[in-house]
Amino acid sequence: MNSAVLTAISIFAALFLGFTVSFVVTPDPTGILPVVVGVVLTGVLIPAIYFGIPRLFDPNERST
Repeated sequence: MNSAVLTAISIFAALFLGFTVSFVVTPDPTGILPVVVGVVLTGVLIPAIYFGIPRLFDPNERST
């Protein structure tokens, strides 16, 4: 898969998942805490999704 496409997919997926989880987990949906939690989760999820997508689509290939 092309690196630019993989990067775009991982960013959009991380934004969606990070902010969805942050608004569910934090008790104040009108404050700054959900935004901060969403940004942190997005930053953590981007590399996880970026490196996880190739493993998901080709599980038999060993990456070293």
